[in-house]
Amino acid sequence: MLAGCSTEEQPAALVFEVAGNLEDPKIDEASGLARSQREPGVLWTMNDSGKPVLHALDRRGARLGDVELKKSDNRDWEDLASFELDGEPYLMVADIGDNEARYKKRTLYFAKEPRADEDKTKVDWEVDFRYPNGARDAEAAAVDVVNQRVLVLSKRDIPPSLYEVPLRADDTVTAKWLGTVESLPRPLRRDVEMAPKTRDWHWQPTGMDISADNRAAVIMTYRAVYYYLRREGQDWFDALNSKPIRISLGNFGNAEAVAFGDDKRTVYVTGEHRNSLLLKVDLGLPDTARTAATDVIVMAFNVQNLFDNVDDPGKDDKAYLPLADKQNDDHIAACNEIEVDRWRDECLYLDWSDEALEFKLQLLADTIRQVGNGEGADVIALQEVENVNVLERLRADYLGDLGYLDPVLVEGTDARGIDVAFLSKLPLATSPVLHPLSVPDFPDRQGDTRGVLQADFRLPGGGILTGFSVHFPAPFHPTGMRETAYRHLNGLRAGLPDEHHAFAAGDFNTTSTEDAREGLLDAFARPHWTVAHDIGCADCKGTYFYGRDGTWSYLDMILFSPARSGKTTAMIRADSVAIANAVAAQVTQHGTPQRHRSGEKTGVSDHWPIIATIEVSEKQ
Repeated sequence: MLAGCSTEEQPAALVFEVAGNLEDPKIDEASGLARSQREPGVLWTMNDSGKPVLHALDRRGARLGDVELKKSDNRDWEDLASFELDGEPYLMVADIGDNEARYKKRTLYFAKEPRADEDKTKVDWEVDFRYPNGARDAEAAAVDVVNQRVLVLSKRDIPPSLYEVPLRADDTVTAKWLGTVESLPRPLRRDVEMAPKTRDWHWQPTGMDISADNRAAVIMTYRAVYYYLRREGQDWFDALNSKPIRISLGNFGNAEAVAFGDDKRTVYVTGEHRNSLLLKVDLGLPDTARTAATDVIVMAFNVQNLFDNVDDPGKDDKAYLPLADKQNDDHIAACNEIEVDRWRDECLYLDWSDEALEFKLQLLADTIRQVGNGEGADVIALQEVENVNVLERLRADYLGDLGYLDPVLVEGTDARGIDVAFLSKLPLATSPVLHPLSVPDFPDRQGDTRGVLQADFRLPGGGILTGFSVHFPAPFHPTGMRETAYRHLNGLRAGLPDEHHAFAAGDFNTTSTEDAREGLLDAFARPHWTVAHDIGCADCKGTYFYGRDGTWSYLDMILFSPARSGKTTAMIRADSVAIANAVAAQVTQHGTPQRHRSGEKTGVSDHWPIIATIEVSEKQ
């Protein structure tokens, strides 16, 4: 079962595991699932026909009790939800199934949530509704209690339609059509034609739930669960039309019920048939919510060759051009001078078209949006960016709603033309400065170095946070070059005013093998900085994987050094340190970083971003 659930379409960590089985033999067609708002660790489910009974289970599927729902009729119960209203816990039963689309109205039942050991309860109120465009079959419904409404998602429409029904109504109401949900995959024509024979309607939604804090939602089809994060102030219709995180159900083909656990990270799934499996997944998304308005979320992100598709004079960007621009003798001759086969082929055959660049930018935006509950980090230190123009395109066209200010990038002298940069929501206090890295002991390698970009940011509560975006010399260069880079960084930190807090983030190119042999972090990092992954991310493997020897490394790091004086103190919050790799395209089927391959339209970057929250507070 578990092997069947692991696919290339989601990170290896995002795999459903078996929590248990529905042990109660009376549960033979579980069509809805809901967490208890009253008793932690309790789930509720029900059958889609038969007696109007709610079944209580524990998180392994063991029977806790059966509660008859008086004053209700189980015509075709298809979803179940829990919520709190005016401090009271409630359950909603959605009698919305209609396979033949023949019922003029459907019903939502609302009841105060009983205890698991009670034998009966009653409906407190019900809402009868009709659809504005004729009868519809639906199996997915969720309560948006903040907006006093129920969201109902149709099952057989392609794409499915989302409707709104008020949480309370005195008479039969007409549901409001909100629009279609375009984020779910559409079937191919042959899928639809063959479905009656194959019994495979994998695209149809069968369940939905909204988290207790109203910030996350899941929609389940017969093949996968789709996880959505809603930005602050965003309507659920817009959120459900954003790009979700997909978690495959593998060969669990009878999925009918989905619900969050006691938080917005754990999701439970079960299905029809007696003794059905109860599955769960911990989405493991970074918990980067701010604990105070002055906290700052920092991300280090090597974006792997973010080039535009225009030839910049003085830069070795010939691989990142449209294929039509490569069909000349001078270009072909220049490419054929490249000794590494992969790089030579990329130079000759990569079609870095507008479409290819747009695809890359969208993937980078998706990766950034997974952090901060969909809001992105406050400050992102980026590596391998060609110029400020392509970074501005990412900011304005793909992250324009998140509040990032003008990109920070100062052109360096790297031979390839890749630079370090910042995207930040914090304003600059002074002009940014690029501090070139000099490696006098290795003059023939000077061209393969990037300077350290310094930006002084104004903190929300006052004070300065200095950021250093770094990209140290690559591991194939001598260790001495990286030692020089560490000394260079530490000298810059030592030269800051005492009241500045400081962080350094980026690609330090220090492999675990080299560090074990040379002790670079002990010598150059830990005496001067807090290393984020030393205090958090205990279960993380690293940000980069070397397939040739099967080793993980923290090539990408966040280092922090608090002010030496001043009115504020600051520290990295240990539980905030995480690897941001929950976007499916970031991860190979083996659970390692998926490098971007434009031709195959796979991967984001061969590096995973690392994140941490810096807590800033007034001295007492």
